[in-house]
Amino acid sequence: MSSLPKASLGESVRILATGVLPAVVRGLFSPRERAMKLLTALDTDRRAVALLSDVRRRHDGQGVQLLGGRMVVLWGTDAIREVLDRSADLYASDSGAKGMGMCHFQPDALTLSRGEEWRDRRTFTEFVLGGPTERFVAVVDDEVSRLELDGELDWPAFEGLFDRLTLRVIFGDRARDDTQLTARLEKLMGEANRIVGVGDSRDLPAFHGELERHLRDPEPGSLLSRFADAPQTDRTRVVHQIPHWMFAMRDTLAANTYRALAAIVSNAAIERRARSDARYLEGCLEEAMRLWPTTPLLARETTRDAELCGEALDEGTQVLLLNTFNHRDTDQVPDADRFRPERWAHGPDDYRFNHLSHGTQDCPGASLVRLLGTAVIARLLERSTLELQHPELDAGRPVPHMLDFFSIRFAVGARQAAPAPAAAGAEHGDAS
Repeated sequence: MSSLPKASLGESVRILATGVLPAVVRGLFSPRERAMKLLTALDTDRRAVALLSDVRRRHDGQGVQLLGGRMVVLWGTDAIREVLDRSADLYASDSGAKGMGMCHFQPDALTLSRGEEWRDRRTFTEFVLGGPTERFVAVVDDEVSRLELDGELDWPAFEGLFDRLTLRVIFGDRARDDTQLTARLEKLMGEANRIVGVGDSRDLPAFHGELERHLRDPEPGSLLSRFADAPQTDRTRVVHQIPHWMFAMRDTLAANTYRALAAIVSNAAIERRARSDARYLEGCLEEAMRLWPTTPLLARETTRDAELCGEALDEGTQVLLLNTFNHRDTDQVPDADRFRPERWAHGPDDYRFNHLSHGTQDCPGASLVRLLGTAVIARLLERSTLELQHPELDAGRPVPHMLDFFSIRFAVGARQAAPAPAAAGAEHGDAS
């Protein structure tokens, strides 16, 4: 039996309609609030998991070929590892709808690179994102302490928090209120969502000009201040690497952290442990990213004729990893629908879980992602009492497939300071 059997035309259409189309509808780059609300009401991720589970049981193997082999959907760990370990070469991410959309706001970014350009930009990015982090923790502490909470925490307030964090971490404290910069990026990403008809934007040169202005006078302690010492060449295109960091931190990390916070405070036992165990808290963030991936699918395209799992693939074959299915595959993932932070005790080594990807194009800022996300949650839990008001959720039980971060809302109260320990003898009335 083939490891990559061919799905029927009917199966192919259903997989594309149920597993791929919702990702486009919600917005490949900038999530659409109305679309998220509708897709959540329709529970489209649950439908995708049910369909793919049925297809996999009938075909087995490492995945299936769709539309006569023009596309491949993978669920087997061996096949996923082969593709991700050879991304940026044989299985490139700079083609297809996502590649065209990303070119609209970050045309020479690392994530769209291959070959020598990828190696050059990866070395630069790892250097910049892998430096000291003490200042960033201090920025989180400061911003959370300045967050104005009038009895409620909702998504606009949380998004504003991450706007300021993003600007201060990347550009420095002077950029804290440079909302024009984030607004320009948001507009470009919204335009990229259209996929069809996306061309050059008149806003992109102005956006790059703003980035270059900040780079001319980098503030000490910011990510930009590390550029001067980072290995780079003319092909690095350093300014073009910044937009990806901005939206990964401002949009993706913000949504992941907000969902993790909702899961944590939805269950008293989970919240108690998250408060006292830093490793468990990090596992909470990982679990939120696994259960509700902000990147519902990864797309790659063969750059030449290839062989995968013994099957010949033509140049230009689209290869898809549907995170919404692979992360929730109840036949392969133990307790797939349960919030189990302890599953991350030994690190993120499972190639089925790709919220931060794996292989050559894994997230070079993964450590910074975990640091900032857990720091925000820890500081919020330390500062306030939080009660999840909407939606209904109990992370101690199987959790829903969809969690619309736009609709998450908390009631917030001031946390009482712990009472000072009694003086020796005071409990016995000793007033000497």
